[in-house]
Amino acid sequence: LRPSRYCESDSLAPTAAAEFQGLEGVDLLDAVSSWVGTRLWYVSGSSLPTDGAVRTFLARQGVCRDYAHLCVALLRARNVPARLVSVYAPGLAPMDFHAVAEAYVDGAWHVVDATTLAPRSTMVRIATGRDASDTAFLTTQRGGVDFHSLEVTAVVDELPNDDVTALVRLG
Repeated sequence: LRPSRYCESDSLAPTAAAEFQGLEGVDLLDAVSSWVGTRLWYVSGSSLPTDGAVRTFLARQGVCRDYAHLCVALLRARNVPARLVSVYAPGLAPMDFHAVAEAYVDGAWHVVDATTLAPRSTMVRIATGRDASDTAFLTTQRGGVDFHSLEVTAVVDELPNDDVTALVRLG
């Protein structure tokens, strides 16, 4: 529920109150996901690794991590426990790591993905944390790293349709 490094829920509380007043549970998850998804442009390379939810909100663009941070911040601002999850997501083109939010509603954690880039039911959890500072795809403690290439592949026989209004839990 508390603000974190990339999810400044305290700063976004007035916006969350104005936009989502009176909504709870599944209705709130749907509203936040839809609101973020329709107000941001997905633009690769548009954000810095240090950008948080407030900067994303002001810039109105970002990548999956930015969408997830903004969802988490808005949900926390409405007193819903929320966290960031890094996942493998079959259906992404090109295949890459993906970031989504999870919110605790009706006694369970449910996926919130405002990007709608991949079916939520096919996602495989890599890491879970307060925000990207807890779920980094790569961390170095000291020294240098030369990163030359990366290949991520997650395959399913047939991708299911994703009813964005249905609750989905990661396995």
